[in-house]
Amino acid sequence: MSEGIIFQENGPIAQFVDKIFSEAVALRASDIHFEIFDRKFAVRYRIDGTLVTLDNCDQEIAKPVFSRLKVLANLNIAETRLPQDGSIARMIGGSEIEFRISCLPTQFGESVVLRVLNGDAKFFSLNRIMEGYDKLKIFLKNIAARSGLTLFVGPTGCGKSTTLYSVLREINSGEIKILTSEDPVEQRIDGLSQSGVNSEIGFTFSTALRAFLRHDPDVIFIGEIRDSETAELAIRAAITGHCVLSTLHANGAASAVPRLLDLGVDGTLIAESLSCVVHQWLEKVDAPSREITGVPGRKAAFDALFVDDAMRRAIKNGMWDTGVRELD
Repeated sequence: MSEGIIFQENGPIAQFVDKIFSEAVALRASDIHFEIFDRKFAVRYRIDGTLVTLDNCDQEIAKPVFSRLKVLANLNIAETRLPQDGSIARMIGGSEIEFRISCLPTQFGESVVLRVLNGDAKFFSLNRIMEGYDKLKIFLKNIAARSGLTLFVGPTGCGKSTTLYSVLREINSGEIKILTSEDPVEQRIDGLSQSGVNSEIGFTFSTALRAFLRHDPDVIFIGEIRDSETAELAIRAAITGHCVLSTLHANGAASAVPRLLDLGVDGTLIAESLSCVVHQWLEKVDAPSREITGVPGRKAAFDALFVDDAMRRAIKNGMWDTGVRELD
């Protein structure tokens, strides 16, 4: 098949890709996987946390499909040996949908995965998401009045962003200044100053944090703490009287402190800044139509660690493993 067909907006490859996009949005898929194997080309959607194969296609269309996706994302279509990342914006059903794309070289060709981001997606109230977790819900509803660092941890796709956006909507009273740095901006919230990081031009989470502190914020949301520089800046912002919210890769609430220590953050600074660690995951529910976190068939589950004086002493003394207590 000629690769020139990928540039035809109404050609079969473009129509195939658009069909996949529309189908993914209609099925509320969180991700689209385009994969080439030894004898087949497959398209799989992650729906309700599970990968579902909806199309097994002829291998000969794989390369034109990958090229079409790269054209839409302004990536280098000739580069197949190195990973590439980008984004695609499309109008689907009257809403602008962003697809965050990642291309990865594999044994039989490239693997392309798109994260589906719907900026106009229905949002869920904190009351609805945290039904049954009253102590944590009250804490988060009043978080803007507190200084300190609150971290959300949990597996990819567990709904941390949904919960955090609900928190931001809850505290967005107009009487406080909320600054966010996200990768990318997944939901637009009126009244918040939201920034999307761009590592290609050097606008990283740590760069944003430095700038934020000169803009008199009350609440700072950092999409993710990935490195020691961002971690230390977030902690110092929390110590100096700001409410800081972020996410961190950790297996559970109790794992957040060792993870920060692994990033090179001083234990004393962690003890002085850390206020709460929220561990979130998803549990199956019997009724597939139940909408709790925006994902049919699943609901959010939480445990939380509220850092008290005894825990702070344990962190400072390097005895975190014996001082930790997880509460719900």
